[in-house]
Amino acid sequence: MNRYLFLLVFLLGGMLSFAQLPIPPWDVPADLAGKANIVELTPKSVSEGKNIFTHSCVACHGAKADGKGLILSADLISPEVQKQTDGAIFHKIITGRNQMPPFAAMLKESEIWAVVNYLRVLVNPTLVPPAKDVKIKLAVNDEKKIITVLVVSADSAKFPIPEMDVHFYVKRQFGLQSIGSKSNLTNVDGKVNFRFSDKIIGDTLGNIVLIAKIENNFLFNDTQTSVSKVWGTKLETQDATFNQRSLWGSRDKSPVWLLFLANGIILGVWLVILYVVFSLFRLKKSGKIFLK
Repeated sequence: MNRYLFLLVFLLGGMLSFAQLPIPPWDVPADLAGKANIVELTPKSVSEGKNIFTHSCVACHGAKADGKGLILSADLISPEVQKQTDGAIFHKIITGRNQMPPFAAMLKESEIWAVVNYLRVLVNPTLVPPAKDVKIKLAVNDEKKIITVLVVSADSAKFPIPEMDVHFYVKRQFGLQSIGSKSNLTNVDGKVNFRFSDKIIGDTLGNIVLIAKIENNFLFNDTQTSVSKVWGTKLETQDATFNQRSLWGSRDKSPVWLLFLANGIILGVWLVILYVVFSLFRLKKSGKIFLK
């Protein structure tokens, strides 16, 4: 018995010691650390970097890049990370380590450099000018199911704004469903066209709420507009089947035998508890009689 106990203590101690081992430093060769950022730090590149970070990095590193995501990760806004060169951060992103996958096969080099720019601006927002307001205008072609977005400045001049990334969503009951490409840039006239897919499901009548949104942009503040159209595929429901009793139904639609079984188990547990309490009182009373 003592031998097995010793073996158990030894194994637990070894696991604890392994868990407490310090993470080895992540050194980057000097030639790779000295690699220059090929993407200029501009509001456009920072906006692109933020968009990529939101889709690919937030889950682990958190919305603030402080490492407080679903998995405890490196704090990318800490002085220890920020003092590293752009080349060193770039190299770590493309190679990955431990739970962090290598992004070399997932992202273009220019996209990774844009993420590096975004991480710099997170710590020092003064690297880009203050964000401005914009307005979104919509034009709809019902026959071809095409929506044209026009992005203009919010001042009285209403200048068209080119290379503005517009995101499209469909409103759902519990949030927004992203549709279309990840990036939809306006042309020199400040316009971008979006063709609605026939595969998107609406309500029982085919109604959908289409949202055009400008977000994750350092040069301009977030804004959005929406339009309701009968462009979606009609939602087909099986009311007859839904209203029948089934194992996957709500409580009022559960099978009768299941209701009796569940409530019978609960009732049985309570009866056992009451019997135990009653027996304890009887034992206590019997003890008093015996002592007399």
